[in-house]
Amino acid sequence: MINITADLDMLYNTRDLHFEGTSKGQEILEDHRSPLRPDQASVYAPGIGQAVYRLLTGDVQLAAAPDQVLHVTDTSLGISASSHAHPGHRVWAAHQLDTRAIMSAEVALAEAVAGTALPKTGEALRDFVQALTRLGLKYPMPRTALAAATRSLPVLGLLHRLTDTLDAEVRQDEDLDVLSTRTSLQGQPFKAGPTEAVNLAALLHPPRTRPVHSTPAAILRRLTRRGGAALLVGPPGTFKTETGKRVAVEERLTLIIAKGAPGVEDRDFLGGVYPTAEGPQWVDGPISRAFLAAAQGRTLLLIDEVLRYHPEALNVLIGAMDTVSTEEAVAVGLPADTLVGERHHLLPLPNGDHLCCPAANLTWVMTTNLGEDHLQTADRLDAALLSRIDHVIDFTYPEETTARALYTEIGGSERLSDLIYRTELVTRDALTGAGVQPVRAMDARKSIAMLKEVRALLGEGLEEGDALLCAFQTIAIPHCCARDAAGRLEEDAVEMLTRRVIEEVLEAA
Repeated sequence: MINITADLDMLYNTRDLHFEGTSKGQEILEDHRSPLRPDQASVYAPGIGQAVYRLLTGDVQLAAAPDQVLHVTDTSLGISASSHAHPGHRVWAAHQLDTRAIMSAEVALAEAVAGTALPKTGEALRDFVQALTRLGLKYPMPRTALAAATRSLPVLGLLHRLTDTLDAEVRQDEDLDVLSTRTSLQGQPFKAGPTEAVNLAALLHPPRTRPVHSTPAAILRRLTRRGGAALLVGPPGTFKTETGKRVAVEERLTLIIAKGAPGVEDRDFLGGVYPTAEGPQWVDGPISRAFLAAAQGRTLLLIDEVLRYHPEALNVLIGAMDTVSTEEAVAVGLPADTLVGERHHLLPLPNGDHLCCPAANLTWVMTTNLGEDHLQTADRLDAALLSRIDHVIDFTYPEETTARALYTEIGGSERLSDLIYRTELVTRDALTGAGVQPVRAMDARKSIAMLKEVRALLGEGLEEGDALLCAFQTIAIPHCCARDAAGRLEEDAVEMLTRRVIEEVLEAA
């Protein structure tokens, strides 16, 4: 009989280090200790870290029987263990005893991830996985990227907390029915009945989607029903403009689009006299068109790339976005019988007249790419304009489900969509790694371009991996990598990204 608790002691002497920045006997800082023993000095257990690494890379697999019996298999080491019912607790049968220590840690993680025991360990594991997810890693995690993730001190701290918590919880819960000092690994194989693989991806990455009512589209839909303004901020290819368009279509609004450009003047927002086939005529600008449309029904004015306008040109927005009461509108000369609602937008025209529309009928949506990577005429919106904006909605990356669905629709293949999305994640993760880094990650436009090119290359007879690499070299690499003074792509960055795509996307697939 081999006691799991006793096996934990062996895991502190393991010399195999799978995570960068870790070492045998490494002290765990006070802030990173297990909450189960905050005042007790602790050191890192490399063997528990190895079990975590093997679980997250997919080397450790779980299966369950209808009677909730668990089966743990380490496919790389060729070892496994099975649990079966026993009065008062669960007994695990290991199929090989020479690797029982690592098997014990893997069993403990299996119990934690399956939610059958060790709840604190389960919480610590989820915190660690969430930190890895923010780096773009998804189960099964690429070995190189997973090992390198702990170069980040916060991620390393979460690994320390996880290993310390597993050790503390197993030792502390002596009355725990599942993993107590009474629970053992036995040397005889246990013949399991019918089992079904446990979906570790779903357990490790439980859906943490934004509540439906707080998604950007939901916020905009609510705004269109009362009128107001929103600023959508984020890198290119995050579906800012498309979100505004989709909301207008779904809500059956009149959609008017103005595209930012440095040559536009404030009068161009209003309109002007321009040559036409019938001679010089007044042509309404986008704001004038929006006011006229909003006088008839709900309207969305989408001002795309707002910071590409000269700051002076945006001054016209400040006055146009203000609202006045019915009494104030009448005071400037508008007939009372033409006013609908309690609040109104007024737009002064060069001839002294005013355009007027109900404030509830007009929604202003502006998009911009903030940051030094974007050439823009203005570097920010002034406070006067920002104060008139109800919502500022940040778009970091396209929502995964939306992006995958779009890529599958365009590429016609879930597998191809998955390969392209994983490639996109590699470029994102590379931005946060140590050493050579790209200057930007792939965005949705580049992923869609790669999908189309890969499909074309497959049609010419190339193998899947060759087609993806070929498309990656001419579409993603020039976008992601910097150039030197002579205009050549930086070789180290090109080599690093190419190697990671081969290892983490193609070989993993």
